[in-house]
Amino acid sequence: MHSDSDDYFSGDDDDFDRQQEIARSAFADMCHDWERNQKYDRALQLTIERLHCEGKEAHVLDIGTGSGLLSMMAVRAGADSVTACEAFRPMADCAERVIASNGMGHRIRLVKKKSTELEVGAGKDMERKANVLVTELFDTELIGEGAIATYRHALQFLLEEGCRVIPDKATVYAQVVECPLAMSWQTPKLLCSSDGDVLLRVPEEMVNCRGSSAVFDVQLSQLPLESFNALSEPIPVFEFDWSSREALKFKRHSRNLLKVQSSGIPQAVFMWWDLKMDLEGTVLLSCAPFWAHPDFEELKTQKQNDSIPEPNLIPWRDHWMQAIYFLPHSKTPLAKGEEIALDAFHDEFSWWFGLNDLSLDPGHCSCGMHIAYSRSRIGQLNDGPRNKRMLNYLEEVLDKNSVVLVLGDGSLLGLSIRAMGAKKVILVETNQTSRHCMERLVEHNGLENVEILSCLDDLTPDATADMTHIFGEPFFTSAILPWENAIQFIWELNRVKALLNHEVSVIPHSFSIYGVAVEFLDLQKISAPLGTCEGFDLSLMDRMIEEHSKVADSPVEAQPLWEYPCLPLGPKCKMITINVAEGSQNQLEQGKITLTRHHEIKECNGIALWAEWHMGKNVSPKNTISTGPLSVIDEASELPVRPLQWNSNWRQGVHLLRKPLEESKMFLSWTVKYNAQLKSCYFKFD
Repeated sequence: MHSDSDDYFSGDDDDFDRQQEIARSAFADMCHDWERNQKYDRALQLTIERLHCEGKEAHVLDIGTGSGLLSMMAVRAGADSVTACEAFRPMADCAERVIASNGMGHRIRLVKKKSTELEVGAGKDMERKANVLVTELFDTELIGEGAIATYRHALQFLLEEGCRVIPDKATVYAQVVECPLAMSWQTPKLLCSSDGDVLLRVPEEMVNCRGSSAVFDVQLSQLPLESFNALSEPIPVFEFDWSSREALKFKRHSRNLLKVQSSGIPQAVFMWWDLKMDLEGTVLLSCAPFWAHPDFEELKTQKQNDSIPEPNLIPWRDHWMQAIYFLPHSKTPLAKGEEIALDAFHDEFSWWFGLNDLSLDPGHCSCGMHIAYSRSRIGQLNDGPRNKRMLNYLEEVLDKNSVVLVLGDGSLLGLSIRAMGAKKVILVETNQTSRHCMERLVEHNGLENVEILSCLDDLTPDATADMTHIFGEPFFTSAILPWENAIQFIWELNRVKALLNHEVSVIPHSFSIYGVAVEFLDLQKISAPLGTCEGFDLSLMDRMIEEHSKVADSPVEAQPLWEYPCLPLGPKCKMITINVAEGSQNQLEQGKITLTRHHEIKECNGIALWAEWHMGKNVSPKNTISTGPLSVIDEASELPVRPLQWNSNWRQGVHLLRKPLEESKMFLSWTVKYNAQLKSCYFKFD
């Protein structure tokens, strides 16, 4: 066992990646899931009590113990012995300390191995096989972390025949929907001018492509109800009996007949699952979105705070969300009352769905676009208001003599400049897959005088001689936070300017970073300290995560805030504005974010940040592109506070306060430093 000295936390290990892995682990997030904790606890109590009533001892195996919480619950519930295993060594070491600090070091045998490496027998990892398995091996897809293989191994080598398993069963649900919003993240659309003229058409292979096979996990409860049309009721498509090795197969198919409840085009499947925690099924844990959640109506009757929207009444969790799976492309609508067959498939790690297709394969991107660009990027390409605003500005400043250099990745707006009548367009596409997509679009639309370069070094004096404009959306696949796109654009721009012997117009002209103090309804839990959890002291784990976070984490992280509601606590604050053409100069800005709604709130637990691009020198709403709130933040303190509505095609920046702001504080001080040489903005909040 490690000593209790501070040396354990100060870190002799300089491995930054390992520190980051610890800081960003989901162990604390799971422990903040009170419903998960309480239902695991209740299932352990019921299972151990029933074994004792049958005259049997309860020997518990906890696979992937994490903080040690479930093992300590098993001891408290009366288990006769508990063996816990944890393969992630830093977490295993921490669990050892947590268990000891709660006075259970002599009751729990902690083995720092994978469960598949455990040995059973006298003097080995496990003295005997267990007759109770408690584990949490699940992700949004249920099976994506290898649950099937882990259970099969445990049932064969580590557990007695007729053992009890917690959870006992899982049921997977699917709902067929028509959802234009989800499709905007999947299928690129044609691009039109403000007059309705088609500028760019999308090749059929991109429209019909099955897309990325990576799971599309999302907080489905935050999808506006009006954004989708439910074509079917949610139906169970698979059950997993975790106590039966024979039933746990790596590949399965199920055909499910369902009646169409609303006419529409079948575009996607919403998926989630629930867990029957004990053998008798008396304890149920559901991951359903609010409209299908078994406890929603009861929770609605208990609602006391009007500032909490109904989707947030159900238990919140970020480690298990819901998922969207896109169906093979179809233009044929289903009629209400029609009967269809939903085919569901899974392999060892993932899912896919089809309609009336017994032989459907898992699918993958064949067009390249879903490999080159994220779903949020495809959403940006399909963002009508954004595109219209940019195109209107470009129409004002460009003419038939314009020669435009486009910097960035996958700029359909850049291609459209040629379709609008500019003399020539040069695109710099450093990403090979993105470059192939742009070349295919050029070919499909018959665009002439479009040159696509693989790097800036390919720019020739002849190419730059007639250049009149440099344009960027801006977007780069390497950027994580929204303003990093603009900073990368500045970096590329400075390289180009060194090749020019004349002035050119640059679009966008400048960009700003804004912030607002908020109360997150749930998001703060991903980094909030646990302290005591279900009666156990987990402060040692808090300390470990915090120490590593100080080293490895930035004060600002990226989050899609449309999925995580927050209440504004004051006006937005402009933190920094950087002139793109002068972006080689470092800047330092300081100020305060004020809390004008302080008397209405429970706590200020975060700062939300976003970027805005200003197309022209004269900043106005009509030439500004925002990655932040969709409407003006209302500063009238007499109005009820409502959650902000965020642009769903961008991730925004978030600074989470580890401790909520004290009630006496009316502002937060901030410092933003822009370092042009390091291509970064640095933030500090006090």
